[in-house]
Amino acid sequence: MKLVKHLILLLFPCVLAAQDLPTPIVGTLFAQPGIRNGSPGRGFSIEYERQPKFRLSSKSLGSGETLKNDVEAKERFEVKLKFPLLLKNNWKVLGDLYHSYERYYFESINPKSEFALKPIDGLRLHRTRLTGYVFKSFSQRNYLALRFEASSNGGFEGLANFDRRYMVYRLAAILGVKKNEDSELGFGVMLNDNFGRYTALPFIVYNRNFSEKWGMESILPIRLKLRHNLNERNLLSFAAEYWSSAYSLDLQIPGDSYLTPYIFKSSSVQTFVEWETNKFSEWTWFALRGGVSYNFDSRFILPGTRNDGRIDAFPSTSIFVSGTFFIAPPKDYLDEKSNRKQG
Repeated sequence: MKLVKHLILLLFPCVLAAQDLPTPIVGTLFAQPGIRNGSPGRGFSIEYERQPKFRLSSKSLGSGETLKNDVEAKERFEVKLKFPLLLKNNWKVLGDLYHSYERYYFESINPKSEFALKPIDGLRLHRTRLTGYVFKSFSQRNYLALRFEASSNGGFEGLANFDRRYMVYRLAAILGVKKNEDSELGFGVMLNDNFGRYTALPFIVYNRNFSEKWGMESILPIRLKLRHNLNERNLLSFAAEYWSSAYSLDLQIPGDSYLTPYIFKSSSVQTFVEWETNKFSEWTWFALRGGVSYNFDSRFILPGTRNDGRIDAFPSTSIFVSGTFFIAPPKDYLDEKSNRKQG
């Protein structure tokens, strides 16, 4: 346990950078991250998610016939670690290492769909990401947060492949205002280079406590969560979250004698209930999540395009469950360390 505490001592300035989008991490003279009673930050976490049976329909090339394919299960595993690089009074620089994989297990594939779906049957679709966060607080109320990201996404062997065809780059910026400890508002934009296709997404960060027990945490239009603090060591959340993934892989189109690079994309909106607890230990947390995944889009497209060479795959709605183990220090420990830095 001493080893775990020493690790947390190193990591505690960065565990408050929750939910991947940057929030400020600074002393009491400057803007604080998040709001009171918020969900605990995850400095180190391991998560496993599973969706049981659902259908992945596709279109036959040429005739447009609808083809039915049954997925026995889809699983996702991820591990994440945040760490400090520079910690000054109103400047913070953090790093983030992340690796995950998704895997589809098909129960049956229509022969006319095999050219597209057989290559991903049982294949680990990897995402390995390096992220940097820069926080600058201007006062007790105002801050600027930047996030830089490079990730390797694809159906390759090993943990990462840095060939250009697998690379995705992102830059996000947030200008935030904290009215008080119960209200936070931020305006941001995310710039994306998705396998050579460039997009921009504006978003709003809005966090607010309605009482000692109830609060809202959101990154609109990506995530909306209503939080209920059962007590200091147990939180219950009701949430909706947009989820998407994209991986580079090779397909052999019927009639071709060669492999063609394609991007396999999928997206969904997950609605769920999540319970977070650290009743097992002051330093270790466990989260259990379950709900419904509205899988509204899956497709194969040519790199750098929106729909060129499109091969549709229409997933049905499914349920899902996930479990997460993560490390976060107690609130009084963080308060003690913050006060010591100010002293």
